[in-house]
Amino acid sequence: MQLAHPEDGRRAALVYGNQLHLLATYRSLYQFAWAAMETRLALRDLLSTDLSGIALDYGEVHALRTAWRFLPAFDHPRSPGCCLVSRSGESGWEYRGSGESLTAHGEALPVLDHAAVRAPELASVYVIGGDGIARRVGLASGIGDAGIGSARFSALGPELVLEPDLARLNGSARLMRAGCEAWSGTAQWDGMAGALEAVEGEHFRRAGHRTPGDAHVHFFGAKLGGRCASVENGDEIAVQWEALGSQLRVVIQKERTSPEPIVLTL
Repeated sequence: MQLAHPEDGRRAALVYGNQLHLLATYRSLYQFAWAAMETRLALRDLLSTDLSGIALDYGEVHALRTAWRFLPAFDHPRSPGCCLVSRSGESGWEYRGSGESLTAHGEALPVLDHAAVRAPELASVYVIGGDGIARRVGLASGIGDAGIGSARFSALGPELVLEPDLARLNGSARLMRAGCEAWSGTAQWDGMAGALEAVEGEHFRRAGHRTPGDAHVHFFGAKLGGRCASVENGDEIAVQWEALGSQLRVVIQKERTSPEPIVLTL
């Protein structure tokens, strides 16, 4: 996972039981994945060489009772514009924004006033190597704006699972409003490996999606067959997949659309 501290800055950590073991050298999972490509080491093997010896209480951090805060489970740490966020829609893949559209566990999730939220979501993440080949890093839980069109916000994390069991995935979502459950939903997905291959074959066929150094986050959206929930400002929504770590929680922040677009003539 990825964390941020007001004094220590950005850090990456390995989840081990109820502890978070901070990595020593790699401050982002993007940097960690890139190092694995360069050294030709498996991600798990590389992890074992970079533990700092500093461990945090995962329960306290997850509950936001410390100074540590979560970052999206994966991003491009230096150039958010070099992270393409996409989603599987009814008629194929859809562009959803850059890395700036990703929010994390414990953060507000901006949603346009007329939009709904799709949950439970999940996403696969990739790095494009110097040879132009996309390499899958792992999977993470997600929550997505179900509105039509591009440049929507999505939540990702808190954990990136490097080698999840893809045989059967079971997910659940719950929406709390004023302390009471207002909505809940579940999703079950068999054959995730086949779905990944289909998405990757379509998405990375495009040369523009294989720019060396870019990161990609792809939400499975409509392919999951999940339901969409109408939300109000201040609602809390939580998602959890059995194979993808701890619960992802965000608070809905409704944003009104401007009645008139601002356009300047040059």
